[in-house]
Amino acid sequence: MNFEILKNRKIGLLAIIGPAYALGSIAVAIMLSPWFSWRNNAISDLGVSDVAPIFNISLIVCGIMCMVFALGVIMALKHWLGKIGMLMMFLASIALVGIGVFTEDYSPHHFYFSVAFFVLLLLACLVMGTYFLFKKPKYLGIAAFAVAIIGIIGWSINWGPGIAIPEVLTFVPGSIWFGMLGWWYYNSNQKR
Repeated sequence: MNFEILKNRKIGLLAIIGPAYALGSIAVAIMLSPWFSWRNNAISDLGVSDVAPIFNISLIVCGIMCMVFALGVIMALKHWLGKIGMLMMFLASIALVGIGVFTEDYSPHHFYFSVAFFVLLLLACLVMGTYFLFKKPKYLGIAAFAVAIIGIIGWSINWGPGIAIPEVLTFVPGSIWFGMLGWWYYNSNQKR
């Protein structure tokens, strides 16, 4: 199998398009679901409703795109810390696909994939934040730490019986950071 395509800087676009598609689809699914409550629901409740195809397909597609990107970055990075951080992002992307495939109807699998996704995303941001503080560009490190802090604070507050708020406080900043990483990778010809 030829893995040269994974070394092409254009795969950075996957890290922009995938999360943007997922965020847009989730927003549409929420707008089409008047029953949805930020305080009483989980975002995954959309995956077992009338808007399930919009929601679940977007998670699966986003996860696959981010897996390909993460694999390419793992192959491109030279430093072990960056490789470990992107391996965590790769595993988080697999978990995101799992959330879309194993909806809330598939308990306890859905729970395991959901926990894995959010934990791995936050851990990856901490590791990649450290990596980019020692490498360039440092703004990616600062942004990664910001994602981790926002996510950890979001999960530590009791927002009500649902978990949609901490989910969005982790996924949205994480998606923005991942898009920033993709843009850097796409525009970068320098040694990593």
